[in-house]
Amino acid sequence: MMLGSVAAWGNEELTVMTLRVERKLQTRHTLMDAALKLLDEGRSFASLSLREVTREAGIVPTAFYRHFESMDDLGLALVESTITTLRQLVRGARQHLQTGNMIISASVKVFLEFVSMNHREVGFAVRERFGGSTVIRHAIAREIHVFSQDLAADLLRFPLFNQMRRQDVDMVAGFLVTSVANAAGEWLEIDQQDELRRVAYREALVKQLRLVLLGTMAWRPTHP
Repeated sequence: MMLGSVAAWGNEELTVMTLRVERKLQTRHTLMDAALKLLDEGRSFASLSLREVTREAGIVPTAFYRHFESMDDLGLALVESTITTLRQLVRGARQHLQTGNMIISASVKVFLEFVSMNHREVGFAVRERFGGSTVIRHAIAREIHVFSQDLAADLLRFPLFNQMRRQDVDMVAGFLVTSVANAAGEWLEIDQQDELRRVAYREALVKQLRLVLLGTMAWRPTHP
């Protein structure tokens, strides 16, 4: 009986700890959602105050520090959660594709679908990419650089790019990723119900990126 009681007590303690962790994660997400809701009104992240965010989230200001060290820490969490998810989706879509054109088409499709489904998160990243918070700007720039490195690694699987200098492949990948990142803001401006315009924009973006690849095929670097 005693062993049974100890086991039951242990299970109860584990359940309580699990519930605490779940509640903490839920409150963390509530704070992030509150910040995104305020930002969705067109404000910059630098203009938000801790009190505004906690009031919107329905918690006391002092509870904020149980989840984030500062407002910058909250902003970094927003950047990471948004762009890390997108990177995983794009990388998954590019696996096992056989040509550069296929990689471009798959990447653009997944990217624009993600933007449409996560317009608040992406809108935040679009605005803050050149916004007032240095910490957030640098974080977004780092994530875009990682995107570029991922794409460069995929391009190096193909003979054309495998024969190029790595710095040149990095330059091409960087240009492609920057072009797609720039497109996010324009895509958000298009009416979600205007399917004809959305299709035309997507096709034009894919064509632009394919032209870059065509130019790469014809380009020969001049070595000093």
